[in-house]
Amino acid sequence: MMMALLLIKSKIKNFYERHYRVVRGVIKMVAVFSSLYILVNPFHSDNLFSNPIVLLALSLLCGVTPDILSDLVIGFVICAQTFQISLLLTGCLLAILIIYMLLFLRLGEHQGLLLFSVPVLMTIHIGYAVPLIAALFLSPVAVPTILMGILLYYILQGIMEYSSMIGAADSDSVASSLHYLVDYLKQNQMMLITLAAFTLSFLCVYMIRRGKFRHGSQIGILVGAIVLMAVELICNIIGNLEIRTGLLTIQVLICVAAAYLVQFFRITLDYQGTKKLQFEDDEYYYYVTAVPKFKVAVVDRTVTRILSERKEEEE
Repeated sequence: MMMALLLIKSKIKNFYERHYRVVRGVIKMVAVFSSLYILVNPFHSDNLFSNPIVLLALSLLCGVTPDILSDLVIGFVICAQTFQISLLLTGCLLAILIIYMLLFLRLGEHQGLLLFSVPVLMTIHIGYAVPLIAALFLSPVAVPTILMGILLYYILQGIMEYSSMIGAADSDSVASSLHYLVDYLKQNQMMLITLAAFTLSFLCVYMIRRGKFRHGSQIGILVGAIVLMAVELICNIIGNLEIRTGLLTIQVLICVAAAYLVQFFRITLDYQGTKKLQFEDDEYYYYVTAVPKFKVAVVDRTVTRILSERKEEEE
């Protein structure tokens, strides 16, 4: 079984390495389209951005453009969906997204992707995968982004609940929409529990993964999943939230399997980061920095070929 997985891993690695730009563009296009469709579909609206063809066109555009445009497109489409429900809520949501991007987007190139992946995965009930997978790649700087993603998810849930209760015709007559959303967030205990569970799980996975022992990442995923379930179940007992234990267990197990799958392919398919290696012999310490080729201009490359004395004599 393991040999078959390693063979599949090797084939995927070779294909991904040969067609890196094309494959990455296709993956980004599919991810953007799926995210837009999952976030837009619950609104049951009838505007331009509810058309799958329009969403597909936007996804194609995002597939061939820088990543920052994908974040802007997803944020714009979300605001466009909330616009017909409440102009006031749309303004508040837009202000929150702008403040977030100005404060945190500069901290890392994956911050925007992480932000919108939280509400997308939570909508399809596999949001527990976010802290488990994010902690394998990112530092605790990503925690505010995860918390912001959770807040964004519950803001969208509150807006949709407000839309189902009050007609859009009189939603902006007073500030009732904003009052309803604020009360919804204040009384939502699940949001607070989710914030605590994701934060603790991320920190546990990160600290264990950074530990100086073997299989740290695998152990960290398992411990992070246990922390997630423990926080949810303890809060369920204390707060009488009626969380379905069986469904929670299934969701966590699916997320753990996804995290282990990502961990399995992580080392061989990561061609973006700079790798630092250290080794030694009897006389020297060697420090090697490996930089991906697409990050270095051709004129900046210096290639030094080291040949054995025998080969030099033959030449």
